[in-house]
Amino acid sequence: MKERKVAGQVGAAIAARRKAKGLTQAQIAEAIGVEKETVSRMENGVISLTLQRLQQMSEVLDCSLSDLVRTNATDAHSHSQNINELIASLPVGERVMVVNFVAEIVKVLKAKGSVQQL
Repeated sequence: MKERKVAGQVGAAIAARRKAKGLTQAQIAEAIGVEKETVSRMENGVISLTLQRLQQMSEVLDCSLSDLVRTNATDAHSHSQNINELIASLPVGERVMVVNFVAEIVKVLKAKGSVQQL
């Protein structure tokens, strides 16, 4: 049962990324060499993807493998990992700018009392 849940989460991530990139299931199917119905079954969690197929999907969808298998964790470490992956390809100066921007947003939210202490 847990495997089906994971397959569903991965499938939902694939579908969301595909739609965000404006791609159809048919385009994905052609790119990875399967039938459109297979992509539909992947997105619906009916079938689990192999690591090789996950790698193909990540390349077609221009994302990391972890983007496809990551759950919607709410802990600070997971969030910082997400930000790290987002900014890793930026030049150093732009990464610093993003970190400073986040720091300023945190200050504003703390001042408003929006940040909860855990």
